[in-house]
Amino acid sequence: MHRTRRTSLPYLWNIGLAALSCAVSHLLRRPIVWGLPTSVMIEPTNRCNLRCPLCPTGAGTLTRPVGDMSLTDFQKILDAIGPQLRRIYLWNQGEPLLNSALPEMVYFAHQRGICTVTSTNGQLLAREDNARQLVQSQLDALIVSVDGLTPETYEVYRVGGKLQAVVSGMQILRHQREILGAKRPKIILQWLPMKHNEAELAQLEAKALEWGADSVEVKTAQIYEPEQAERFLPRELRLSRYRHQRGRWELRRKRDSCRRLWFSCQIDWDGTVVPCCFDKDETLVMGNIYQRPFSEIWRGKEYQTFRRLLLNRGRVLDLCCNCTEGLETLYVSRHRLPALPARKRGTSLATL
Repeated sequence: MHRTRRTSLPYLWNIGLAALSCAVSHLLRRPIVWGLPTSVMIEPTNRCNLRCPLCPTGAGTLTRPVGDMSLTDFQKILDAIGPQLRRIYLWNQGEPLLNSALPEMVYFAHQRGICTVTSTNGQLLAREDNARQLVQSQLDALIVSVDGLTPETYEVYRVGGKLQAVVSGMQILRHQREILGAKRPKIILQWLPMKHNEAELAQLEAKALEWGADSVEVKTAQIYEPEQAERFLPRELRLSRYRHQRGRWELRRKRDSCRRLWFSCQIDWDGTVVPCCFDKDETLVMGNIYQRPFSEIWRGKEYQTFRRLLLNRGRVLDLCCNCTEGLETLYVSRHRLPALPARKRGTSLATL
């Protein structure tokens, strides 16, 4: 399949502007914004078919309305953001495959030379038509969440899901790639190490290869309450983004600044623009992309006020305190894992 990638002047020029304005802003401690986002996270839906206890949707704690983004609205968003956009992450609070328009969204972005990545719990992948449409859409990468090598460990966290459905789905997707003569989407098996599954890590990569994944990502789990830490956080410190000190759980952060406010944003299914995916309930709305020009939102009063707050006072808002920006251990590198079988690593998101 023919694949295109944007290397045009608008993209390269914008990267330079965004990087320079971010650096100058942190130097002067006042928000300067010359560029536009190079990547955007867009939420196809905030509905889900599982009840994962550490997810606001799965746990039933998400307070905002539930709905799906239409293909027409998705197209409006890409038109509004501009030609400099390089990458789209199609997920947030929900299962993207529940939106039947997802493959068309991906193909529309692909036609514009934009790299597309989406994430799934895998329960709907076992339907051949879903797998075939994802391959035909020219999706670049599919992250498949698998947090257990047996049904017993898998179902502790992926409540309502079946491990066999995910395994079958990855194998069917790989088969559809072969039928259609495609190399994409790359299948990235993502694993959250937790107390109940960390003993399985030594077998993880071999199983991923057997099940049809191209690569493995071990991503540290996020918690919201101390009780969740006791139940879910792994015993191995190297597998966690938190440390326990001064009587509480704190993020192991190596950098306190936030670059996301100059390079990316989150757009929810109804067009609401928030700074990032950690504003799950839209407590800090920057605007609505269907109601105001995006460039006006991006440089508007709400965004500039938030940037100024972070530059001068740091992470004083709740949504910033549990953010992954600048973490030591968002993803666990291969050399920190238990001994794994030697094999060629798959494509990482950074190389797409």
